[in-house]
Amino acid sequence: MRVEHWPPKSHRTSSRARAGSSRRRPSRFIPALDEFLAQPFVAADFETANRSSGVSACQIALVRVESGRVVDRFNTLLKPPSGFDDFEFTYLHGISAHDTRTAPSWPDIVPAIRGFAGDATVYAHNAPFDSRVWRQLDEFFHTRSLPDHFFCSYLTARRMMPGLDNYRLPTVLERCAPQFVLDHHKADSDAEACALIVAALQSNPELYARLEAHR
Repeated sequence: MRVEHWPPKSHRTSSRARAGSSRRRPSRFIPALDEFLAQPFVAADFETANRSSGVSACQIALVRVESGRVVDRFNTLLKPPSGFDDFEFTYLHGISAHDTRTAPSWPDIVPAIRGFAGDATVYAHNAPFDSRVWRQLDEFFHTRSLPDHFFCSYLTARRMMPGLDNYRLPTVLERCAPQFVLDHHKADSDAEACALIVAALQSNPELYARLEAHR
């Protein structure tokens, strides 16, 4: 997704990984083995109101995992600032301007975000998009909360499990954690799905060598 005029998540390329549009090389969103095995880790997901900018973020969800288990969750709607509050994607995620009327703004939740993520490694299923949203929120509001270590479960799964039909979130989740019922495009559900995917990959040492093979 390009920040200037991105489509909603369901309208991304079939791979859901326009990593090339990021300032970081796609491989930079794939952890080295020691980074991949670091505990705990956090999975993140944003929903945005429109295609204008990441500043239009209207929901963030975080899921914390330790030793393969979900141990904590954070989820909140966000009120986009004036000028970024046209809700173009309500049809996709179900969030409207009315829903966010009394929601906190980004600076209101930054202390909680920092406390929740701490120094943990963070993953998103399409990290080039979610990390860009996070960075643009920080830039717009003059906050500092973007994690130092931000990786992509899409790109990591593609590296570790070649041969899937595609690497969209539902497809990878079906392989890694088929017991989880995904409510796609709800940030809390998508973040938990991402967390379960990473946990499943971490639990399979036979796949570890593929992380190091291309470094």
